[in-house]
Amino acid sequence: MTLMYQTMITSQNAFCIVAEKNEEVIGFVSGATSVGGFYKEFLKNNFLRASIILLPKVFNPLTIKKIIETLFYPAKKERGLPNAELLSIIVERNYQGKGISRKLFDSLIKEFKNRGIDQFKVVVGLNLKQACRFYEKMGGFLHSEIEVHKGEKSRIYVWNI
Repeated sequence: MTLMYQTMITSQNAFCIVAEKNEEVIGFVSGATSVGGFYKEFLKNNFLRASIILLPKVFNPLTIKKIIETLFYPAKKERGLPNAELLSIIVERNYQGKGISRKLFDSLIKEFKNRGIDQFKVVVGLNLKQACRFYEKMGGFLHSEIEVHKGEKSRIYVWNI
């Protein structure tokens, strides 16, 4: 994951915004203007390093299956879905409930605007009830449900900027 987020910092297709307090990272949000483009860029620039890191995990068939499903998820095109996507938003436990997520979300929207994006989506596991409520509170409308990983439903929320 570290390698993936390091790649986002210099990516043409993705970005990461960090929230800090006293020079300590307390949260971050990441987004992509094109998830498929970012994965291609990541593999092109990091295939060997990523392979070495993942090699011990690859011996687990379930892990291999999830990696393949995740890599090919962007190819599962649904009508009306934007290419741009909120990838993750994480706030350290001690700072949750203090408006940090909202500020990071607002920064994400601002960055999408700066990149000429007028619509984006997020894919979130149906079992992540708190995350679903947050995205609904932030004005996302439920577009549809999808199975990124077989047997695991996810919701797709969309925002028009």
